[in-house]
Amino acid sequence: MVADDFGRTPGITRAVAEAFDRGIVTAASLMAGGEAFAEAVALARARPSLAVGLHATFCDGRAVLPTDRIPGLVDGDGRLPPSATRAGMRYWRERRRLLPEIAAEIAAQFDRAENAGLKATHVDGHHHLHIHPLLFGLVCREAARRGVRWVRIPAGNVRDGGLGEWAVFGMLGGLNRRTARRLGLRTPDRVHGLSRTGRIDASYVIELLGRLRPGWNELFVHPDLDTEQGKRELDAVTSPRVRDRIADLGIALVAYGRAGGDARPGTTGGPS
Repeated sequence: MVADDFGRTPGITRAVAEAFDRGIVTAASLMAGGEAFAEAVALARARPSLAVGLHATFCDGRAVLPTDRIPGLVDGDGRLPPSATRAGMRYWRERRRLLPEIAAEIAAQFDRAENAGLKATHVDGHHHLHIHPLLFGLVCREAARRGVRWVRIPAGNVRDGGLGEWAVFGMLGGLNRRTARRLGLRTPDRVHGLSRTGRIDASYVIELLGRLRPGWNELFVHPDLDTEQGKRELDAVTSPRVRDRIADLGIALVAYGRAGGDARPGTTGGPS
């Protein structure tokens, strides 16, 4: 199980650490431009078995590079566009001009994590903007160059009410899996949570566990000490009922980059 937005705020960062200490979270995705980046690094270094990846940020956050290096991407305060949809449309429309700046920023985000002593085990994206056709190849090439082996390709779920997401993310998923394979990156067999973003609780996790298919499954969550939904997600991933259900089903919780990361698919669980 992966907790996103590690380093974005102190409340999120401490919730992620608690979800690892008391719960079923095995990995965290770090926002290199987050306001709590330094705290996240300290918490991660104190928890060497927590797998830390890069939460590549192209919207709704602060860039790592100074504004004069990427003037087309950020406003005067160094902030990226707030809307993922509008950012994605603009990046495509102005791709010839913005592509070098985007490439420089993603490299800088990896650099900041590495310079802090953290070797990324995986990469995904804030608001999943990394799956954008223009961005996914850039992210994967930079990740592969650094020895990162895993990339998230989220998928919608009709059962959870995400018909539109299922169609859009399904189409992009097929293209992106081929790109990932070509560049030497692996992907979980299935990724859960997209269609339930903002609505994950213990009951959902228990129900989901019962219908997981064998192989490598990832569920991403957003614990946060400062919001009601974030607290519900923290409660879900630290719930004794959830732990008991995992034990009853024989599901293995495996972190990216750990011993199970090199195993062949075949058991329910995997990078979860």
